[in-house]
Amino acid sequence: MRKILLASTALVACGTVAAHAADVTINGTTDWHYITYDNDTNTGAKNGSHIDYDADLDFKFTETTDSGLTLTMGVGVSESATDDTYLDIAGDFGALRLIGDGEGLADSAMDESVADNTSTLAPGLGMHGADLNANTVMYTLPSMNGLTAKVHYQDAGEYTKGDNTAFLIEYAADVAGGAVKAQYISSTTDDTGAAGNTGGSDSDSMGLQVTMNDFTVTASQHTSSDNSNTYDYKNNVIDVKYTGIEGVSVSAFSLTGDDDLNNQYDFTQSAASVTYTIAPGLTTSVSMTDSEVTDASGTVTSDDATVLNIKATF
Repeated sequence: MRKILLASTALVACGTVAAHAADVTINGTTDWHYITYDNDTNTGAKNGSHIDYDADLDFKFTETTDSGLTLTMGVGVSESATDDTYLDIAGDFGALRLIGDGEGLADSAMDESVADNTSTLAPGLGMHGADLNANTVMYTLPSMNGLTAKVHYQDAGEYTKGDNTAFLIEYAADVAGGAVKAQYISSTTDDTGAAGNTGGSDSDSMGLQVTMNDFTVTASQHTSSDNSNTYDYKNNVIDVKYTGIEGVSVSAFSLTGDDDLNNQYDFTQSAASVTYTIAPGLTTSVSMTDSEVTDASGTVTSDDATVLNIKATF
C-alpha cells in the first residue's frame, strides 16, 4: 500500500516559504522473524533460536523540470540508521543514479525467491555477485525493445584502490500466457594497490526466468573467484514459485555448488516456503532450509533453519 502526497508549500517557524511542487511517496515495511537453528555436526554453530525485528521507512521525492528531466531523491530510515539514499537524474539519455550507501547491480541478480532464506553456512551459498556497499555511481541506458543495460562504479575510499565496476544486460519480453527474462551481470573488484596485494575478485551471474500462468521457474548460475587464486566458487540454482491458490504462494529451490580449486569442497542447499496473505499489505510465511557443506579436508557440516515471518507493508 502506498501513500502519495503533493508537496507544494512548506510552513516553517519564521514564515511560509514556497517550495517546488513534488510528488512525495512514503512506504513503510516491518519484518518480524522467529528463527530456529539445528546443527548436529558442529557444537560451536547455531543451535538455538532467535527473534529478529526490522523496520524500514522509505521517502521518495519526484519532480519534472521545465527542460524535461525527471529528478528523484530517495532516502530510507531503518531501525538502526538511514539507508537507501540516492538521486536519480533521468531523461532521453537514460538515467544517472548517485547512490549514498552502495546498493549496486549485484543486488539485482537472479537467485532464489524462497522467503527468508537465512543460512550462511558456506561462503558460496549466498553468493550472487560482489557489491562493496560503498558510494556508487550507476548509469542506465534507455531501454530498447525490452533490452536494458546498466553499469556502475563503486569507490572503496581514499585509502585503497580496491574499487568495484560492474555491468548488467537484461532482456525481458511478454510471451503467450506469461513472460521471459534473461540476465547477465559481471562484477570486478580491484586489488587494493598495496605491494603484493591480490585481494581483488571477479564475479559473474547469469539467469533465465520463465513465467507461465501461475508458475515462475528461474534457473541461474553464479561464480566468484579471487585474484590470489585461493577460491573459485560456482553454484547453480533452480527455483520454482506457484501462485495459483488464492492468497497463497509456494516456493522451493535447490542449489548445488563447488570450488574448482578444492576438489573435496562442495555445498548443497534446499528450501521450501509457504506465504499466506492475511490481508492487503500483511503476510505470514514459514520457510525451511537445509544445507550441507564438505570442506577442503573432507569434513561435513550440515544445518537446518526454520523461519516464521510476519511482514506488514504500508
